[in-house]
Amino acid sequence: MVVDAIALLLRQLNQYILQADGSSAGAPNPALWGNISQLDRSEIATELENRLVLSLVNLEEEKALKNGKTFFNNNLTEVTYKNAPIHLNLFLLFTANYRNYETALKRLTQVLTFFQGKRKFTLGNSPGSSLAPPPVMEFSLVMDLLSLSFEEVNHLWGSLGGKQSPFVVYRGRLVTIADQRVLEGGGRIQEIGLTSREVTS
Repeated sequence: MVVDAIALLLRQLNQYILQADGSSAGAPNPALWGNISQLDRSEIATELENRLVLSLVNLEEEKALKNGKTFFNNNLTEVTYKNAPIHLNLFLLFTANYRNYETALKRLTQVLTFFQGKRKFTLGNSPGSSLAPPPVMEFSLVMDLLSLSFEEVNHLWGSLGGKQSPFVVYRGRLVTIADQRVLEGGGRIQEIGLTSREVTS
């Protein structure tokens, strides 16, 4: 679901930017995903040059939802047990990797405007989505803008090993990962029998 969620965001962001630019059909997508920390590799640097680059820089489990449901009623008589789903927050770095600084700032503004206009992404409000979770899974991703301190910015780009470029960081809440493997199963409790015993002194 992590790959699917990022692909869903990228597809809609590219559509927004191309429409805002007035680009013709078939124009190359301005945004793509890539590891911005690998700009020292010439083949990757060439691919990411003059593009808006989306990088996943961190994952965080949503602890408030950690103790989820572990049993599921299949019908009136059977119960199956599965591990609780994992709910993740995605920390997404959007880097405007352009030689022209004005273009970089323009792309960054388009990212901010796009997510200001649409913060919540679901299967219902994402037409043409390629997500096909089996058999039915809810998908909801809410994008929150993160304001980093100068110290956090320095740490982020220091860990990425590159020079700072115009960027913005969003936290995407929540991506749910749920394996459909059944741990065990059994019949439901249909009735409880009580027996009484006479106590004599």
